[in-house]
Amino acid sequence: MAAPIEVLITSDVSGQLWNSCIWDLNSGASLSCYKGDATNHRSLCILGGQYLLGASCTKPLINVWALQRREQHQLKMICAGKVNSLTVTHDGTYCVAAVAENIHIWQVCTGNLLVVLTRHYQAVNVIRFTDNGSHFVSGGEDNLVMVWPLASVLTCIHNPSVKPEPLRIWSSHSLPVTDVHVGRGGAQSRVVSSSLDQTCKIWDIVSGDLLQTILFPGSVLSVTMDAAELRVFAGSSSGHVYCVHLYGQPIKFERHVEDQDPEGVICYKGHSKQVTCLCVSMDGSKLVSGSHDSSVKIWDIFSGQCIRTLPHKGHVTNTVIVPTPQAVLDPAVKPTLPLQSFKRHLVSERRDDTGADSRVLSLRIPSSLGREQKFEENLFDNQDGSVEMGTSEASKEELKRLKVINRELYTFAVDNILNKQVT
Repeated sequence: MAAPIEVLITSDVSGQLWNSCIWDLNSGASLSCYKGDATNHRSLCILGGQYLLGASCTKPLINVWALQRREQHQLKMICAGKVNSLTVTHDGTYCVAAVAENIHIWQVCTGNLLVVLTRHYQAVNVIRFTDNGSHFVSGGEDNLVMVWPLASVLTCIHNPSVKPEPLRIWSSHSLPVTDVHVGRGGAQSRVVSSSLDQTCKIWDIVSGDLLQTILFPGSVLSVTMDAAELRVFAGSSSGHVYCVHLYGQPIKFERHVEDQDPEGVICYKGHSKQVTCLCVSMDGSKLVSGSHDSSVKIWDIFSGQCIRTLPHKGHVTNTVIVPTPQAVLDPAVKPTLPLQSFKRHLVSERRDDTGADSRVLSLRIPSSLGREQKFEENLFDNQDGSVEMGTSEASKEELKRLKVINRELYTFAVDNILNKQVT
């Protein structure tokens, strides 16, 4: 039997059978499983065709598996908070994650946290890269969709006084943004965003214009397009999946979709609960939908018929179609991409002679003798992002001095602050 050209990767919130599973899209056979924990919505991705990354549903962790080793975690990345969305560049150079309202960007080979973007003022729900990795798009609870040029964002590392700004800010949605799909063409792509306001909006990155608004009978929780960008697929809160042909006549700036719309709309009915994730096969013939009814369905796009149902044990959180990684077919293939633990603190401009990140902790405190003392110590980042002091003899002496200063500070506080308040 010939190896599949593309595979489907799914995950659910239960984690009972596995965290994530890779399926043959044509036969529905399970090719490999990756166990441990459960992966959050829109937080599953393939890194450089060699690693599988998935952000935990409940913990501030990013779980990592080497694709050829399936039974255990290879690495756990500790983050500053629970990750709402996760994506990587196609070449595996950068990883971008949404933590609450902040966007964190790591360099994969070093694990350095390069930039933290704080332009959203509510939680970020989804992040997507363009196909060439030059830009990424974020959508959040603040109803905003933003387009970020990666190169401009990273140049702020060397000039901290410059605050990174998005290339585009789209604010036409009236309720939180639930999903974003970025089409083909890099910086010239079209973007489709979905929202709880029952609309999908199509945008042009180059001009920044809103090209079309599509209104649906219910809230839209997921959206995608086929590779040719002829159709928009929207998953609704009712469990229906709508297929809207973009080039049906007449073309309207604002289009209203009903369950039985004769103007180039197909409604796929099969899910009993809301549809939270969608993806389309590379040839544009199959649609995959994941729902809170604990099932993944594979549809024939042209007939609207359900070809196959893949049962799960909990709410489906991710459905991703990718070209078949070599490591899935051949367990002997070893990862060659350098991967380091992600740090929780921004990379410092000041570096010591060994190249390690350093900071200076400066304390000015009054001593019991009435004179001001100053303590300075270099701090170094561990691989897991934690901070520790150097272990040299000089550092040990400074640590002893710090303890003395701490005792003096305590005595000063008791004698000169607490006792005066009591009297």
